Amino acid sequence: MRALWILFAFFLASCGCGSKPSHRGVVRVGVDPTWSPLAFDELQPYVNGYAEDFLMEVSRYSGIEFEKINANWDTLLEGMRQDKYDAVLCSLPPYSFNQAKYNFSENFLDLGPVLVVPANANYSDLKNLSGELVGVITGDPAVLVVQKYPEVIIRNYPTIPDLLNAVANGDLEAAVLDRLLASSFVSDLYAGKLKIASQPMTELGLHAVSPKGTSERFIRLFNSSIEQMKKKKTLDNLQKKWNL
Repeated sequence: MRALWILFAFFLASCGCGSKPSHRGVVRVGVDPTWSPLAFDELQPYVNGYAEDFLMEVSRYSGIEFEKINANWDTLLEGMRQDKYDAVLCSLPPYSFNQAKYNFSENFLDLGPVLVVPANANYSDLKNLSGELVGVITGDPAVLVVQKYPEVIIRNYPTIPDLLNAVANGDLEAAVLDRLLASSFVSDLYAGKLKIASQPMTELGLHAVSPKGTSERFIRLFNSSIEQMKKKKTLDNLQKKWNL
């Protein structure tokens, strides 16, 4: 009998009572519904709907149950440090100094700039555009990507329609534009005229972030779910559903 009690006590200890969530139970996730410092503007409701559906799919693939907690952008990470939630969904860049403090999942929504070209073009990389005109929106950080290719001639445009019209009319060989905006315009106003020719050219995106040293297993399960969703086209289908 005494041996049975010892085994029972060991079982309770192994359940992690009083420690961080087991990640087969409930995980509290902090989310800033404005996604600041990003500005999704009219796409914000679509991003929020996508994030809700995405978490439900992760639950289905991993067995994790999520409790979503809304938070202000300027207190999001501090709330996690204060143990108000176990992880956050955000766009915090995975720079080395951030990786020293936090675990990062893979992106569940890529946001980096992409190459937009005429529908009949057969190039898919800025390195193929040496000596050609490539446009960007004035003030868009995407210009930093184009500047890595000094042979490319950069032209600035004040608005997205001006930029994409220049590509469609042949005044530019290509444009570099945020993936979500490019997808929205190319699938609608410029359907059949333009196409997205590249993968996102930076790591910018939405991902899960958790404190270093406490949630490695959660991040592994989260990443595993993303990989399964990619293989089964679930991620693509969700993004199509929400026009992302």
